[in-house]
Amino acid sequence: MRPAPLPSQLPVAFTVSEAFVHGVAPQRLRAKDLSSPFHGTRSREALTDAERVRLLFDAVPAHAFICGTTAAAVWRLPLPGVIEADAWAAPRIGVPQHETRVRRAGMVGHRLAIDDGDIRFVNGVAVLSPARTWIDVSRAVTPPRLLALTDALISRRRPLVSLAELTDLHERFRGGRGSRARERSLELADERAESPRESMLRLILIDAGLPAPECNVEIWNGPRFVARVDMLYRDLGLIIEYDGDHHRDPDQWSRDQIRRAELESLGYRYTTVTRRDFDDPVALVRRIRRLIAAA
Repeated sequence: MRPAPLPSQLPVAFTVSEAFVHGVAPQRLRAKDLSSPFHGTRSREALTDAERVRLLFDAVPAHAFICGTTAAAVWRLPLPGVIEADAWAAPRIGVPQHETRVRRAGMVGHRLAIDDGDIRFVNGVAVLSPARTWIDVSRAVTPPRLLALTDALISRRRPLVSLAELTDLHERFRGGRGSRARERSLELADERAESPRESMLRLILIDAGLPAPECNVEIWNGPRFVARVDMLYRDLGLIIEYDGDHHRDPDQWSRDQIRRAELESLGYRYTTVTRRDFDDPVALVRRIRRLIAAA
């Protein structure tokens, strides 16, 4: 026997309390055509990650907000794949420190010290501000990943916050967990970095005692633009490029070779770094050192 149709006023995903307001009987909400993404919610269709979090937000107290790694995912900050997947699968929901932590299956509740300005709204959902999210996430990721996240926050292409704002917030939370990693990230942050791997590579070189390279530098031959390179030791004429998986496309590879030949014809030395180089950073640093010595 087919379940009775639901009221047209109900969206695809809704809370049980919404259903009761529209006169839906409890037994109808137990029918197999409905899933229960979280306790007290129902859905007629599979939901995206963002839709699941939006539904959860409808079911938690009005003073709750998205926090931690889930807030970072909402702001589209670069998280490791495993952490991002977990952030969506088990959303982090915060409440002010004086409130009772939200406890519900399928999510993680937190009580946080927040001030005015620490909460923003994204599509009607309360989310920790990008800067306050940075404080939270600094306790959950490695220093290289935190530098990548810091670079992304102040990126000249899509800045979400200024370095000064991050510095002010760091002072507010100085001494807590993640404080040392945040301080180092503030020292090394570069608004010109354009990918997490570039940021992580820069930190590997600096930690090895090498000078920090310039990021995303335009190379010109007189009035003619030649290329924009990921990293450059200008005085040495040494270019370091990080090649992600998209560089394996045959057309992209051909363009890369032409670009490299053009740069080398202008006297630049050129080396490529790939994802596998991060498996052995010691060997990577040795290679860069040899290139620097030769230059």
